Amino acid sequence: MTTEQIKNFLTTAEVLNFHKASRAMFIAQPALSRQIKKLEDEIGAILFDRTKKQIKLTAAGIFFKNEMKRVFAQLEQTKKRTGQIHRGEAGEIGMGHVSSAMQSVLPPFLKKIKQQYPGLKITLKESACTDMINKIMNRELSFGVVPNVTVPNEIEEVTLYKEKFVVVMPKNFKISSKKSERLRALAKADWILPALEDSQGYNEILYRLFHKNGFWPKVAFESPNASTNLRLVSEGLGITIIGKSAIKNVKLNIKHFELTEMSPEVEMRFVWLKERKEELKEYIELFLKIFSEIRNT
Repeated sequence: MTTEQIKNFLTTAEVLNFHKASRAMFIAQPALSRQIKKLEDEIGAILFDRTKKQIKLTAAGIFFKNEMKRVFAQLEQTKKRTGQIHRGEAGEIGMGHVSSAMQSVLPPFLKKIKQQYPGLKITLKESACTDMINKIMNRELSFGVVPNVTVPNEIEEVTLYKEKFVVVMPKNFKISSKKSERLRALAKADWILPALEDSQGYNEILYRLFHKNGFWPKVAFESPNASTNLRLVSEGLGITIIGKSAIKNVKLNIKHFELTEMSPEVEMRFVWLKERKEELKEYIELFLKIFSEIRNT
């Protein structure tokens, strides 16, 4: 199996046409067909279904395509990082985060990184928890900052901080003055929450909390973005529940109350792929050191 064979396979897998693929790669179509057949023989699997005029990938072909794209992406990252090490450069890291992290741990973290390691470039990607974990699993991101997410066994995590949930509502929203009844009194309100598929683990905590208070929320809007949800609340379109730090320094038409001492907490976590631990060791140690310094200031 050669790099050229794999590249030719990937091109063919994208266009699903041997003639178009051969023209794109400037090789004869019979030669391309022989390469693909040789690749299939070596792997021991049929990659293309050729029984109809329009070829298509088999289940094995789809798997092989996805894995080879991941391998090639990692190869490019490795080549780039190797060159950076040779030149004595700090490198580049992709980090995913939920929007609420920008109201808490990320700004002071990034400020310290910039001061202490000005040559290190961090590419930030804001996304929903599930999407972020998938990107880390596929090596599209190196790290993530996520709250209470349920992660697969392949992911390693460290808790950065814990904080209370707060219920946020428009300033003119009327609510019970009794702390024990506040959440239960919101059973008929319109709620603004992350979609269930966007935040597995985090949402489970919220829905257990709702169930404990005797209701299932009437969801009017779904968004994984904390800033979006707070803006919707400010416009009087519903209420939301979020980590306390997410409302820090937010100047909107909102008010909030903190949930009781017995309620669950938001746990903001730093995550990465276990099998990349040795590769990312210097960054893991550096980032956790800085996160620790921030917590202790």
